[in-house]
Amino acid sequence: MTKTINKTLPEALIEAIEADDWTVKIYGDGSVTFSKFSPAGQDFFIEAELPDNLEDLYDDIMSQYENYDPSEEAYLWLDNTGHGKNGAPYEMIDVYNDMVTCENYIYELACIINRYID
Repeated sequence: MTKTINKTLPEALIEAIEADDWTVKIYGDGSVTFSKFSPAGQDFFIEAELPDNLEDLYDDIMSQYENYDPSEEAYLWLDNTGHGKNGAPYEMIDVYNDMVTCENYIYELACIINRYID
């Protein structure tokens, strides 16, 4: 049986995040997923645990930003000839640029959260 945890985010924060084209999904296990589409059409998402305070959520998202490696992420979408696979753009540079955009998305999400910290 899955334990239900009744944590959530402030409605105003959810609205601000959604205004930046993110989708916010909060799960009963105390986790949250933030997702949005990249310019190349990737369904990009990050996950976090819902903390007791927004500072911890901000720290978690910033940690994910600091540890995000666009080169490593791009490599996952390239075939053995260096071209995009599984719907990724054909050219390596386009895949990489899309991953850099996703990295920027994480930072922008952290900035939105930071504005709601008391």
